[in-house]
Amino acid sequence: MTDTRAAPERGAATSPSTSTPDATPGTDPASAAAPPSRRAALMRSGLIVGVLLLVFGVILPATGVDYSEVFAAFQALSPQQIVIITILGAIAWLVSGLVFCALIPGLSVLRGPTSWLILSGIGASVPLGPWNMGVLWVVVRGWGVPNIPATSGIALYGVVHELSRLFLPLFAIITIAVTGDLTGRENAGKAWTIAIVSAVAFVGAVILIVAVVRSERFADWLGRTGQRLVSWLMAKLGRKGAPDIDGAIHRFRDQLGLVIRQRGLAAMAISMASQFAWTIVLIVALRMCGVPADVLSPGIIFGVYALVMVITLIPLSPGGAGVPELLFIAAFTAIAGQEYTAAITAGVFLYRIYYWFLPIPLAWILLKVVRRGKSILPGTAELKAMAH
Repeated sequence: MTDTRAAPERGAATSPSTSTPDATPGTDPASAAAPPSRRAALMRSGLIVGVLLLVFGVILPATGVDYSEVFAAFQALSPQQIVIITILGAIAWLVSGLVFCALIPGLSVLRGPTSWLILSGIGASVPLGPWNMGVLWVVVRGWGVPNIPATSGIALYGVVHELSRLFLPLFAIITIAVTGDLTGRENAGKAWTIAIVSAVAFVGAVILIVAVVRSERFADWLGRTGQRLVSWLMAKLGRKGAPDIDGAIHRFRDQLGLVIRQRGLAAMAISMASQFAWTIVLIVALRMCGVPADVLSPGIIFGVYALVMVITLIPLSPGGAGVPELLFIAAFTAIAGQEYTAAITAGVFLYRIYYWFLPIPLAWILLKVVRRGKSILPGTAELKAMAH
C-alpha cells in the first residue's frame, strides 16, 4: 500500500481551510454552507411547489387517481395503525442517521438521526446545490467535532448513500427470484437487465474508489486520464477551461482515504440497512391502506423500491418532490391493476409522509433547537470562523 503521506504538496488532508462539507472535497466549506439569498431560496422552494402542483394536480388525476378514495383510505386508518407506522418511520430515521455515527467519530446515536433529518429536510425544502450539506457541517462543527472529521464524514455520506442505492436492484431481484415472484412475469428480462447493470455500476464504483484510496500510482493515472478526457470534451463543446479532475481525485484520496479504510465498510452496511428499513415502512403503509400481499408481495414492493431508488439517483425534480410518488404509483398500479389505484396512492403517500414530508418541519425545528442562542441559519462570520 502506498503511503498516503507521499503527496504533501496536495495538502488537502492537513489544511482545514481546504476542507468542504460538499461531496466535492477541496472547496471552502463556507461557500457551500452560506445560505442562498432570500430571492434564490424562494425561487428554489417555488420550484418544489410547482412540481407538486403539476404531479398531484394534473398528472395523477389524469391517470385515474380519485382523491376522495385516497382520503377515504387515510380516514380508515386506526389510531393503532398510525402509531405503528410512526414507530417504523422513527426507526428508519434512526437507522438512516447511524450512517453519520459510523462516518464521524464520536457522534452520538441521538445526533446521527438529527443529522439525517436536518440534511433531508433542508434539501427537500430549499433544493439545488450542496447548501443542506453545508448547513449540516455547521451543526456538526457546533457539536465540537473537529473540522476534518466533520468534513470527511459528511462528504462520504453522499458516496456511501449512492452506492447503497446502486446495490439494491441486484439484491431485490435475487429476493424476487427466490420467492418465485418473477415466474411468468413479462418484464422479468427487463428486471434482470436493470439489476445486472446496477450491480456492474456498483462493483465498478467500489473497485474504483478502493483503487484510488490504496494506490497513489492508480490515482495519478486516473487523474491524468480523466483530465485529458474532460479537456477534450470541453474543447469539442467549444468551452474554455475544464474542471480540475486530477486535483479532485487526489483531494478525495488524501482527505477521505483514511475514513474509507477505517469506516467505509461499516457505513455501507448501515446504509444498506436503512434502505431495508424504508422498504419495510413502504410495505406496511401499502398493507394498512388496503393493498393485500397476494396483489403486491413484499418481494415485488422491494423490487419497485430498488428501481425507483436507482432512477432517482439522477435528480429528476428539485428536492426529490413529486417524481418518486409518480414512479411508485405508476409501477405498483401497472402490477396490481387499476382497481387498486386509490389504495396504492394512499400507501405511497403515507410512506412519503415519513420519508420526505415530515423531515422538512423537523429539520427547521431541530435547527432552532441545536442552534439555540444563534440565528437559525449560519452567517458569514460564523462560517469563516468554523472553516479554520
